[in-house]
Amino acid sequence: MGYIDAHTHAWFREFLPQNFSSKNAGYEFKPPSLQQVLKEMDSANIDYIVIIAYPARELWNIDESIAIQAIDFLKPYGERFSVVGGIEPNKLTVEETKYWLGKQYEKGVAGFKLHPVHSWVKPNAYREEEGGLKQLEIMYQFAEDHNLPVIIHTGTSMFLRARNKYGDPIYIDDVSVDFPRLKIVMAHMGRPNWVPTAFQLCRIRRNIYAEISSIPPKKILDYLPRIEEISNKTIYGSDYGGPGTKGLAENLKEFLSLNIEGKEDIADKNPRSLYKTLK
Repeated sequence: MGYIDAHTHAWFREFLPQNFSSKNAGYEFKPPSLQQVLKEMDSANIDYIVIIAYPARELWNIDESIAIQAIDFLKPYGERFSVVGGIEPNKLTVEETKYWLGKQYEKGVAGFKLHPVHSWVKPNAYREEEGGLKQLEIMYQFAEDHNLPVIIHTGTSMFLRARNKYGDPIYIDDVSVDFPRLKIVMAHMGRPNWVPTAFQLCRIRRNIYAEISSIPPKKILDYLPRIEEISNKTIYGSDYGGPGTKGLAENLKEFLSLNIEGKEDIADKNPRSLYKTLK
């Protein structure tokens, strides 16, 4: 068996919408080549990667159909890819929310992504005291009922229209308590501002998983010196496709070079237990 990269933005041109734009992000995204990505995966002994195909109207002009388009394109290579979809709950009606969750599930998504910083919504906005956003509650309940993980971005984003106040991981505590069977993946571990909060939540909440994508591997022990305490629920990811992230192979090689007990599980068993491939 090889390794899993559980957080990438390998958005291939073939499934991006024609009106895709990165001008609101202030970051020039260059779609990779499918064959180049597969070749790099082979060179690094990566069995499959998880592609986060999430909607972001404010930044990329992408809606919920992106996950469907990604799956349709990647089906011939289904054993090498896992696709995580998602919704923007504050941009949809209740009926639209139910439709897109059902449609993405039927197509074979491995989970859902919520990006509070890009969608401008708190992870606990479903609660009455936080606005009572029913659409968000529906997503969490759907994922819990269908045993799908939900990835929630934590930490800051450098993109122009990002609202970083929504990146505080403390709001995820409510989600963990209110949906105790939901597998919550805390992407980026609150870096750089809220790492201690993220670490503590992963320690005390059994259904919150740590995910280390976008943290440079050589800095992981600086950010998370006690990572071995939660190695059984930590997941490797590179954030490939994002600004400043090295290639799939180079990022993994640097991570595996670290003196961390449990690193093989972090890059293999743990993500494999959460994310299914398209085949």
